[in-house]
Amino acid sequence: MRVYLDKDYLCHLTDDGTRREVETNLFDGKCKAFIEGFRFVPDGESWTREDGVVFHGRMIAPAEDYSVLARAQAQFEVDEAAHLEELAALIEEIYNEDMEVINNV
Repeated sequence: MRVYLDKDYLCHLTDDGTRREVETNLFDGKCKAFIEGFRFVPDGESWTREDGVVFHGRMIAPAEDYSVLARAQAQFEVDEAAHLEELAALIEEIYNEDMEVINNV
């Protein structure tokens, strides 16, 4: 998955022209709100927090309240499951209609 890091290593899904692209599978299956609530420092790089503490990569950590991020991800998964159920019903309906046409030929 492609994510874009700003100067503070915050993750984004779009490039505003100042961010750099990195490839990672850390966020596969995650929603936008979840991804954009994280900080990711790649291998060999470091980020210095406002209080002077240095974090060396590879590091991934929530940059926002994790409970909020987890709720957003849980809702995303519920919504995705509902979407898949709707899609399955549509496929079933199309299949049944096709079978009617085939049987009437």
